[in-house]
Amino acid sequence: MNQPGWQRRARLGGLLRGPFGLLWAGQSVSLLGDGVFLVAFTWQIAAEWRRPALLGLLLGTRVLAELAALALGGWIVDRVPRRTTVLVADAGRGLVLLGLAAALQAPGSTAAPALLVAAFGLLTGLFRPALIAYVPEVVERERLRAANSLLALSAQTSLVLGPAIGTGLIGLGSAATALRLDGLSFLMAALATVPLPRRTPAPTGGGALAQVVEGFRAACQVGWVGGTILLFSLANIGTIAAQRLALPRVAEERYGQLGGYGAMLVAMGAGAVMAALLVAGSAPRRPGRTAYGGVLVLGLATAGFGVAGGIAAAVAIGLAFGFGQQLFELLWTTGLQQNVPDRLLGRISAVDQFGSFLFLPLSFFVGGLVVQSVRPELVLLAAGAAGSLAAAIGLAVPALHHWRPLADETVQSPAVVPRVTGLPPHTAPTDGSR
Repeated sequence: MNQPGWQRRARLGGLLRGPFGLLWAGQSVSLLGDGVFLVAFTWQIAAEWRRPALLGLLLGTRVLAELAALALGGWIVDRVPRRTTVLVADAGRGLVLLGLAAALQAPGSTAAPALLVAAFGLLTGLFRPALIAYVPEVVERERLRAANSLLALSAQTSLVLGPAIGTGLIGLGSAATALRLDGLSFLMAALATVPLPRRTPAPTGGGALAQVVEGFRAACQVGWVGGTILLFSLANIGTIAAQRLALPRVAEERYGQLGGYGAMLVAMGAGAVMAALLVAGSAPRRPGRTAYGGVLVLGLATAGFGVAGGIAAAVAIGLAFGFGQQLFELLWTTGLQQNVPDRLLGRISAVDQFGSFLFLPLSFFVGGLVVQSVRPELVLLAAGAAGSLAAAIGLAVPALHHWRPLADETVQSPAVVPRVTGLPPHTAPTDGSR
């Protein structure tokens, strides 16, 4: 049921006055730093050093390091106190950025930036699932949607303000100065985490490798978790290439060139904000179906970019694109937090993000070749069709859209805890949310 505007604002205000408010404030600052990093780092390497090939290598190194952390490091999130992981990851990234700012003062250096960027990727790969798993420790279950929505609002704001701040800092000083300030933003986020509550995780059996395997096994055993991760890992190959590579070319031809492209990006952000506000104030009765409905809106909007023309159409479709994408992401994150046993939440969140990022390099490489070879409109239409098909499958298959709480015994290895009598393999016992 939707809440009146004043009641929604009071609910969000109360949330920000608690421990989550401090966490949110620190993360909002570091999210701005992310936008600064993107502009400052790419400008320094590609424009100042005139080495775009090195930039591609460094960005690829970061993605691979993050994938390694997500694939192999999820057990850390479930074994170490999550507040500690969030704090160390933020503080570590702050120090890495300060070191990177110093390394970029030497234009001939390659090894030092590569190592630092790899370290940044490793720490980010640990941070992402740790934050998802930590939020339920500082927020009551019924307020998780609002908390995730506030974090999403900060992320959308940073997409606009971060690059603008980074550009201004480069103009006033240098890329190294911008990176130093970015590093300080991460250190501030770490400081904001220090006074927050710290929960000691329940003891888990087995070594690191066994726990990594258990996380992947748990995701595969539960249909709505593993099925959704697999479905969208494959759909992302086309969707990401369409959004990042084909859309700028289509905007140049059909939507008023740079002005139309900028209007699209702003509209996407506005649509995402609308979805975040909606999710913060209302609880869908069937979150799984609602989330897959968001994916359907996203797929249709992607295809719409390939057939419509004019700035007005770009804005309308951009609103739908951002709304559908954010609606799915918020409901999915909340669904994991509410339905996955706490002892597995970090590892399953890591598996989810590993699946999301797994085909990112392939998407950029193959997508770039495809966009150069065929009309970009066809890429958008194909990606939109793939996204719509994924949504249709999710809406048609109950095992994918009935997001049920996972009974811990159902997802534990028989070698660790015997399966409860009467529960068949590969089933999850009752209703929940991607």
